[in-house]
Amino acid sequence: MLFINPQWQGSGITNELKAGAETLKLFFKDYKFKEISLYEKDLETHHNIIAYNSILKQTEFFKNEIAERKLKKIATIGGDCGIEIIPISYLNKIYNNDLCVIWIDAHADLNTPESSPSKTFHGMPLRTLLGEGNENIKKLLFSTIKPQQIGFVGLRDLDNPEIEYIASNNIKSVLRCDYSDLENTIKSFNNVYIHLDLDVLDESEFKYTMFPTSNGFKINEVNDLITEIKQKSNVVGICITESKAAKLEQLEPIRKILEQIII
Repeated sequence: MLFINPQWQGSGITNELKAGAETLKLFFKDYKFKEISLYEKDLETHHNIIAYNSILKQTEFFKNEIAERKLKKIATIGGDCGIEIIPISYLNKIYNNDLCVIWIDAHADLNTPESSPSKTFHGMPLRTLLGEGNENIKKLLFSTIKPQQIGFVGLRDLDNPEIEYIASNNIKSVLRCDYSDLENTIKSFNNVYIHLDLDVLDESEFKYTMFPTSNGFKINEVNDLITEIKQKSNVVGICITESKAAKLEQLEPIRKILEQIII
């Protein structure tokens, strides 16, 4: 099933990702999807998280939508990376922790509310899924994952606490966008979840993200990687996040990537 979750508050108090989600709704207008409701009444910082109350409420909305369905596969379009905690924790539960999470992203998203320099929740979802972070948000998870379930691809903008966490937990992290570098990690599990933050793409090829970064991957490289993972693995979930493209034509360069959402 395809969900569109326009949550934007995890990226801060600028709502460019909300506009980006509206454009993505137009892109997927011929597909059946369920849109997750927003709660935009409180953008104040609480518990070291910007827009904490809105994020908590929207996470609850997403959880309720998934909980009422007996899904074996979930595809999601964001919105910010904070939306990932619900589909990943759900699929991890129903597949009994037999889930490899491939995190294709320029950022590790491994901060806690205390370690985060920005206090934005889109830098915290993976650490939350690992069982650390705000207690009320963690209570909404269906399950938690372990470090060995993660495979990072393309990290190049990390905070020191994230670097330390990756090293101390021996988390797989590769710089090349090549299936062979991930094969052993993926084959250790029967099911795969693919997370793609579009900021992993080189800004010369796609710049409509919240934090475009240079020296990123080519669009074709990422598309080929996802294709190969889908061909060789049982992909049960995929999520594409952090587009702020305001016009359909701005999405055209990544059309093939966006079409990979259908699983």
